Amino acid sequence: MKFSDQVKIIDKQTIQEDVFTITFDHVPEMGLVKPGQFFNVACDTTLLRRPISVCEVTPTSIVLAIKVIGKGTAFLSKLRVGDQMEIMGPLGNGFDLVEDSKVLVVGGGIGVAPLKALFEAIKPKNISTDVIIGFRDQPYLLEAFQSSADRCTVVSETDAGYLKGYVSEPLRAHLEETQYDMVYVCGPLPMLKAVAHICNEKKVNAQLLMEEKMACGVGACLVCTCKIKEGDFGFKHKRMCVEGPMFYASEVIFDA
Repeated sequence: MKFSDQVKIIDKQTIQEDVFTITFDHVPEMGLVKPGQFFNVACDTTLLRRPISVCEVTPTSIVLAIKVIGKGTAFLSKLRVGDQMEIMGPLGNGFDLVEDSKVLVVGGGIGVAPLKALFEAIKPKNISTDVIIGFRDQPYLLEAFQSSADRCTVVSETDAGYLKGYVSEPLRAHLEETQYDMVYVCGPLPMLKAVAHICNEKKVNAQLLMEEKMACGVGACLVCTCKIKEGDFGFKHKRMCVEGPMFYASEVIFDA
């Protein structure tokens, strides 16, 4: 079900200088909203909408976590509680919430936002969950993971208060120590590529929430494609906004 209309912002919180959350009502017309799905949000400063993954879902509200990276998201950062915001969604296919006994969640940067929604959906299922999240600078949204994860490893490229480096380093250690039934991943493309390579090498199932620029959000413009191992030529391009944005690491072809 695709809801397309204006919603009123009922809460807004600043997480960091360039990261904020916007909350709006979860109206019945939206139907079920899965972790990993996204909403296309209209920005007055640009023709194209911005695809924003769901950070939190409750029966009454939906939270989007947004990082300011351009004119569109800068416009959204100036909205206030009570303002109207035009959205379309939920869009795309989210994570497969399989009933696994042991899972690992791996996120980077603003990619931790949809993993927060996933993590909160997993918690009631009594699934044992380890978490690795990495950031360029100071981490955010930590409390949601640290409060309930069996093990939470935080990595920063620059903040000396945390493990220094990239998520790929503790990932290798985790996979050598523990047998996971599924790894859930979201983050920037270089991180996705590195994590997919490691998981494929270790023969561990992994679901990747892919990042790509999107235009229409409904598969008509063919801008956001992902190369998948399929078809007569050994690969096929699939639309991230319709067939994705979740794909399994074993099926994604990352161009060199």
